[in-house]
Amino acid sequence: MRTTMGEKIKDLRVERHMTTKQLAQATGISEAVLNGLENDTGRDVGYSRIIELARFFDVPSDYLLGFTESRITKNIELKELGLTDKAIKVLLEKKQDNELLSQLIEHSEFSNLINAIDIYVKQLATKSINTINNLTAVVQRGVENYAAGTGMTDEYGKAMKYINETKINEDEFLRYRITERFNQILRDVYDDNADKVSEDIPSTIKSTNEMAECMVGVLDMVKVGEVELDSPMDAVELMMERMGVREEQLIGGLDVLRVFLDEVEEQKHNRRIDESI
Repeated sequence: MRTTMGEKIKDLRVERHMTTKQLAQATGISEAVLNGLENDTGRDVGYSRIIELARFFDVPSDYLLGFTESRITKNIELKELGLTDKAIKVLLEKKQDNELLSQLIEHSEFSNLINAIDIYVKQLATKSINTINNLTAVVQRGVENYAAGTGMTDEYGKAMKYINETKINEDEFLRYRITERFNQILRDVYDDNADKVSEDIPSTIKSTNEMAECMVGVLDMVKVGEVELDSPMDAVELMMERMGVREEQLIGGLDVLRVFLDEVEEQKHNRRIDESI
């Protein structure tokens, strides 16, 4: 839910650790007018005072008036963001949820995630990891030679196994750290959005027995002539209705499933092409 102008002004004032009296002294706007604005009862104050508050708090006047939720006051040069033309086009086309993308970027671990990906794809850690593995190999060879010289190779089996396990697989190690960070971000974003999820989403069928009962119920209705079904899809829709799923939810779910399956098939097709090359 969007915040009101009064709520925004109050939030900005509190962030500056100011009272309304101090804000009045700093801006020249009377304390009574400011109180009216913060309580959303003083809308007829004149645009000039909104501009003055926007200038003081260094936010766009459009932000206070509710035309945007961004506090950024200037038009940012796209080159400052370091994005390619193709990346900008993707954002502008909005084929993805840019609000969700913003939540991912705003997460405290996002920078660490990108840095980990950067290290992985640019192989920045390869030299260090290879150095560690080479030192491990030297130690391993030394233990092997010592064990062979004493004639007690079997007793050093555990030590050799331990040394061997200390070697680092760069690909597995870095991809694990990337996955770990992304999963943490995803869990937090999921939790942040939990309260926004509609309460009318049907509960998950907890067992095949429950679904089977719904199917048998539909068949019984057909058997006694309570309903007439023209196609298998009619039976599915009736079963979904008995499970508490509305038609639009079913259609939406099937659309999502269809898109997902199409993507899976496309990936399989591309994989087959790559393997044939």
